[in-house]
Amino acid sequence: MHVTLIGMSNIGKSHWGRRLADEAGFEHIECDALIEQKLMADLAGRHGTKGMAQWMGQPFDAHYPEASHKYLTSEKAVMQDIITRLRAGPAKPLVIDTTGSVIYTGSEITDALKKLTRVIYFETSPAHTAELFTRYASDPKPVIWDTMFTPLPGEAQMDALQRCYRTLLESRARQYAQLAHVTVPYEQHRRADAPLNVFLGRWT
Repeated sequence: MHVTLIGMSNIGKSHWGRRLADEAGFEHIECDALIEQKLMADLAGRHGTKGMAQWMGQPFDAHYPEASHKYLTSEKAVMQDIITRLRAGPAKPLVIDTTGSVIYTGSEITDALKKLTRVIYFETSPAHTAELFTRYASDPKPVIWDTMFTPLPGEAQMDALQRCYRTLLESRARQYAQLAHVTVPYEQHRRADAPLNVFLGRWT
């Protein structure tokens, strides 16, 4: 059984992906790292998700439309490569640690993930949703805003960003839930030391 982990950035997907690799023999596929490899020339020496976030900027930056398009194009290419591997029948089970924007890669990709893997959505709680913007403001991640950034006339950039971030989370939550086979409530996945068999039991 192959597993795809979905949910917002900073929700814990990478932690559980590493645990599945270390404790259950899965191969951990880190989509962030693969996207970074494809963007290497554009990143000009920047590294990691922080480097990609600096390069992409915020939705109010002039260069954001072009950078976000390149990012999403690279993400689609990464996901297509993964789907090709899945269809070839890899020797080890894969755990695909997706980005928050996987839902924007198109129905061909998301339909294939749903057909070829068990899609697990890590939910947020209301309190954690508020915390996510604080984390994002202090340590930005590369974010595909789709059509969710809609500043009001005269609204300060950061005020618009905070207001629209909540709208973005709400929109994504609906799309993640529609894509997932299993939704894991925040209270169940938030404990980093929770027994792995609790989750494996839900996924089998």
